[in-house]
Amino acid sequence: MGEDEEGGANLNWMYVVIIVMVIIAAVGTLLVGMSRQNRAGNPNYDKRTKKYMVGLTAMYALSIIIITALFVMILN
Repeated sequence: MGEDEEGGANLNWMYVVIIVMVIIAAVGTLLVGMSRQNRAGNPNYDKRTKKYMVGLTAMYALSIIIITALFVMILN
């Protein structure tokens, strides 16, 4: 095996770690958002919900783009 193949194999585990971290973050965000305490409400939070949702959506969209790019790199 050449150096390029070994170097690629050494990087693959890092891609997996990043993907797992993004999935854990997404699940954690959903769990917090659906928690009983969060549903009970905080008037100040409710006023800023749209701002938070736009930010979270942008972060997850960017994460999906990055994950897709990493998968393409891994599979090629």
